[in-house]
Amino acid sequence: MINPIYNSMKNYVTSEVLMLLGMLSVSSYMLVESFSFSSESGIFPQFAAAVTVFGCTVLLLRGFLPKPLQQAIVESDGIFNQYSGGSQEKFNKTNVDYDKNHKPETHNENVIENDDADVDSTKQLLLVGLLTGYGLIGYLIGLVWATPIFIGVFAKIFNFSWFDALMVVSIGIVAALAFNSILPVNMTNGVVF
Repeated sequence: MINPIYNSMKNYVTSEVLMLLGMLSVSSYMLVESFSFSSESGIFPQFAAAVTVFGCTVLLLRGFLPKPLQQAIVESDGIFNQYSGGSQEKFNKTNVDYDKNHKPETHNENVIENDDADVDSTKQLLLVGLLTGYGLIGYLIGLVWATPIFIGVFAKIFNFSWFDALMVVSIGIVAALAFNSILPVNMTNGVVF
């Protein structure tokens, strides 16, 4: 009895679902907390959090939507699949070969594709972990100071050159300071300092 439930959950819980659940929980918390702001400074966080909650909920429940809406959502690529370079076409071709012969074929490209899938899954989990860490560190020390840390670690993990990493970190610092000066909320302060 437990095994079929585990297998169905295992197929449903992907890195995309985990990321959507993380975004849903953070945006729900932000939506609730934004009502403690003044009416002027709370408008943007309330709107952004409400849109994120709605979007995450729609993506998580897309299998239960009416067919026209479901097709519009399902036809677009997933969060991590849009830059996969056609691996979905290779996967579909492999499935067609499997259905015709009733036995899986073992080609070298299937092995390479499987290795690419493992690397993609690892990168997806790293990205979800980095985003979670960014939120937590930003909450502790302030988003302005957490931004260069996040971008630096991201650049290191995803093998940016030193020049590219330095450029991206610099742009991130400028963007964080610009947001801090534009928004009526001080993003340099966190819970710790």
